[in-house]
Amino acid sequence: MKSKNKKGYWVSYVLGILLFGFIAVYASKQETSNSQPNYIFPALTVLFFLAAVICLYRFIIIKNYSIVNNRLTVTSFGKPEKSYHLDEIESWTEIEVKGKSGRWNVLTLHIKTGEKLKISSSIYENYSEIKQLATNTKSRNLKYEQSSEHKNGFYIAVFMMIVGLLFFIGVYNALYRKNINTEDIAVFGDETLNIQYIEAKHDYILIRVKSYPDFNFRISGKDLKAVFVDDLFRDIKTGDSIFIGIDKAEYRIKLAKTDSLTFFDKFYFNTNINVQSLQSKKNYYLQLSEINALRSESKSWDALLFGAFGSVLLLGGIFGIRKSIQYNYEQDDIVGSKNSDR
Repeated sequence: MKSKNKKGYWVSYVLGILLFGFIAVYASKQETSNSQPNYIFPALTVLFFLAAVICLYRFIIIKNYSIVNNRLTVTSFGKPEKSYHLDEIESWTEIEVKGKSGRWNVLTLHIKTGEKLKISSSIYENYSEIKQLATNTKSRNLKYEQSSEHKNGFYIAVFMMIVGLLFFIGVYNALYRKNINTEDIAVFGDETLNIQYIEAKHDYILIRVKSYPDFNFRISGKDLKAVFVDDLFRDIKTGDSIFIGIDKAEYRIKLAKTDSLTFFDKFYFNTNINVQSLQSKKNYYLQLSEINALRSESKSWDALLFGAFGSVLLLGGIFGIRKSIQYNYEQDDIVGSKNSDR
């Protein structure tokens, strides 16, 4: 008997790799000015990058199994990796896993040497047949199952605490957000190729200029409310001169090319550049004072939002860890009482 992989078993792994990888790249591109350091995006980048790596690792380590002549053979990439006699299986456990796509079972075979083989019904079409042959006459370790569930709950609680702490970094960034000063930006003049107001899920203004046609100069988010939109589109036409202010570090790296590329830019170069001031020879259409005023107004609400989510996750994590510790103490007491009875 050989294990048979389900059709499309790989889809969830590939989607996880792509999703977490995309979020990691997106978070890495959320650059801020020198006057406003932001630590939450680098932290999110690392977190989701690790999640993508874990998905890739779990996909790579998927094995195939065969049971012939009372021997269980583990195959990886078409080559036999290990082989066990069925008598070497000491016990087995099975847990039910709930996910968005449904429920599935994970069978764990406990080998006498201490090794563990995990077999999931979400991957193998003939899971029931594998389970029947591998666990025949073997005892089910219910105590280990209960302990394993609490251990998984502990890991989930720790993850919730880490994410909750990341939200509190967001609180810090919101409360101690500094104003953007004129010395923090670089202003350059250029000839416009076109200016568009893009209506999307999150509207933004897109500006392209003659000297840097490959770059997208954008005004989006809260900064869009500070723009004199009607005046901008009435006054500025293709070929007109405008003066654009962007983050000074970004100007040196991407436009002037006097500074080295950042670590993430070397792997994924972002052609979107946030505009922080915009004017012509006659009028101002976006000023630092307006941007700073809007960001100052949203400071408290942003901190409250991050704090609320962070508190829920942090308290949930603390409760989960406390529950796991309490369970371990109870198990130690049981073991201790049994030893004393002897």
